[in-house]
Amino acid sequence: MPSTTDSPATLWDLVEHAARLSPGATAVRHGVRALTFRELADRVQAAAERLRTRLPPGDATVGLLFENTLEGAVAFLAALRAGVPLTPLEPDSAESHLLGVHGDLGPLHLIGRQTRLRTLCPPGTGSPEGWRGGVLVDVHELTARPGAQTGPAPAPLPAPPAEALYHYTSGSTGEPRAAVHSQQDLVRGGEIYVHTYGITPADRILAAVPLLHSFGMVAALTAALHARAELVLLGRFAPADMLRTARQHACTIVVGTPLAYDLAARSAASGRETSRLSDTVRLCLSSGAALPPAVADRFAEHCGPAVQQVYGSTEAGVVAAQLPQPDGAADAGVGRPVRGVRIRLVDEEDRPVPPGGTGALLVRTPAMFTRYLGPPEPSERAFRDGWYVTGDMARLDGEGRLHLVGRKDSFINVGGKKVNPLEVEAVLLAHPAVAEAVVWGELVEEQTSERVRAAVVPRSPLSGAELAAHCRDRLLAHQVPARIEFVASLPKTSLGKVRRAAVAGTAAAGHREGPA
Repeated sequence: MPSTTDSPATLWDLVEHAARLSPGATAVRHGVRALTFRELADRVQAAAERLRTRLPPGDATVGLLFENTLEGAVAFLAALRAGVPLTPLEPDSAESHLLGVHGDLGPLHLIGRQTRLRTLCPPGTGSPEGWRGGVLVDVHELTARPGAQTGPAPAPLPAPPAEALYHYTSGSTGEPRAAVHSQQDLVRGGEIYVHTYGITPADRILAAVPLLHSFGMVAALTAALHARAELVLLGRFAPADMLRTARQHACTIVVGTPLAYDLAARSAASGRETSRLSDTVRLCLSSGAALPPAVADRFAEHCGPAVQQVYGSTEAGVVAAQLPQPDGAADAGVGRPVRGVRIRLVDEEDRPVPPGGTGALLVRTPAMFTRYLGPPEPSERAFRDGWYVTGDMARLDGEGRLHLVGRKDSFINVGGKKVNPLEVEAVLLAHPAVAEAVVWGELVEEQTSERVRAAVVPRSPLSGAELAAHCRDRLLAHQVPARIEFVASLPKTSLGKVRRAAVAGTAAAGHREGPA
């Protein structure tokens, strides 16, 4: 490896190494367009040099409006190669969100599609430098094929900063914050996936999840570079496209979210896409939210492969992973801790819980972030003697598999009795007329206690009284929702995770309710 250490330190190390060993192999593909590893290295180097000439001197961060395209992947790698701090952003980020990022990070240079950049700074308006004093860079111009070298050679690119990536996450706090990562965190994370799942140059990895999120960035992009495997991009997600692309390009690994697998299974079940994937796909990985058993079963039934859940976070990287079993099923729980990961389960007094007991989950991983950007208090709360406090409650079974029990801060205090919302949600989802459900606690009695509330998306006509009776037959009295609200949909992140705080904040507004 070109790194001065025993293992690669940057993503450019991975790109350069792959270009030297497999120059003609396909590195990344989107539709009918593709780049070999040699072409990818040349594009990344040229784009990095262009970016350095475009950016004025001074401290600033590059914000990449990151799309799952060839240009998006090259721009991401080029910004890191150019040695400038980078924050990946949703491609359609509202200006209000960008203003929040600007407030956190200071001066912000934006890379994105020209049409999107023009909406932020229409011609003839605003600062001549671009948006809020930052430079606007067209991603297509930045990542264009390098031309013949004319004029003096460009100045050498600087060494990457220790704080290379500001990755926004809700983490264990529920409030978006930028987790600070080095490039080596990403490299180590990709190495873990390659080792855990035996990824080789013969694999083709379909990214059915945004590369801007840590799961896609590490399990798809970085792992593909590390293994010299082919990365296949979808662009904007569509379930039929996911299935069609996996077959068309003989993909062997799919990296997706529970929502992606659910939509793909429903598309296959409807008859719009009927072919199974078992002939080519050997591994389907899921993360970003808990994988409901019903979704895994439905995908296996209609599409073929079992879905393996990966447990981790933007802050810690991958913690545990399910492994394929001899019968083709998924491993139990959320899998086993992966190589290099250490875990602790502790009680309220920070004492180890007995074998098989439930405790707060603390982890140390090779890919762990260093801190949150901003005031020190959130970072101080996130660590305990060097261990990252995940906020999850968990237990280990006799086979060393990790089982998540719930979020410590989401448990509901009903008159001193603790209610796990995941247990209540499981009962609600067991009703055949319920498609989705989320449960939370609402303060009552002068804020000394809480009551259980639920929001439900019905799949067929259903009354609150009927659903409450269903719960009373299966739950203790204090676990039964005191209020059930029926909604058309639940707000979700782009990874399909339900935004619980948003549900609780708007629960009563204009929705049909049913008392328990």
